[in-house]
Amino acid sequence: MELIWNLFVSCILVIGYYLKMRIQRLIILGILKEGPKHGYQIKKIIQKEMGIFSEPEMQSIYYPLEKMQAEGLLKKRGLKGEKNLNKYIYYITPSGEKEFFELCREILLSERMPFIELDVALYFLPFLDKKKILPLLRLRLWFLEKVKRWLLEKEKGQKEMPKNLALLIKHHFKLASAEKEFLKDMITAIKNGEIK
Repeated sequence: MELIWNLFVSCILVIGYYLKMRIQRLIILGILKEGPKHGYQIKKIIQKEMGIFSEPEMQSIYYPLEKMQAEGLLKKRGLKGEKNLNKYIYYITPSGEKEFFELCREILLSERMPFIELDVALYFLPFLDKKKILPLLRLRLWFLEKVKRWLLEKEKGQKEMPKNLALLIKHHFKLASAEKEFLKDMITAIKNGEIK
């Protein structure tokens, strides 16, 4: 049984890593669809704009850029007139355009359930000390409220926001609200001793 469980957990971790890499690739290609950019610009756009609905974890933007360039999805050229020749501008290639569409198509047609890491931890709730878990769940509630406020501010701060972005913000507001209600139910069940 333990071997099966270890295999299951390993599969989830591998799938999670694979999905994150695919999303990261899609984000970079999508940003470059707007036009050529250097690595720092791409990283800043990811941090500022994509944080609304994605959590692309990138220590360095240059590793995925170099990997995608080696695969022929991107090209880079040195910036003209710059003293530092290590600065490059990246732009999408026809192969990158095709990959971008294929990634979008794959995600839009996916029948996978959304993977929520929180659910994995809560699956093991019977094995956890409830007194230690309750404060963590309350902290998660606080975080979700903070996310909801941030989304509302983001929505109000953008006067002429593209419709797709406005709808994405609304979608994530609803997701955060649903998770908050779910956690309130979970906390109540723990407090009432319904979860052993």
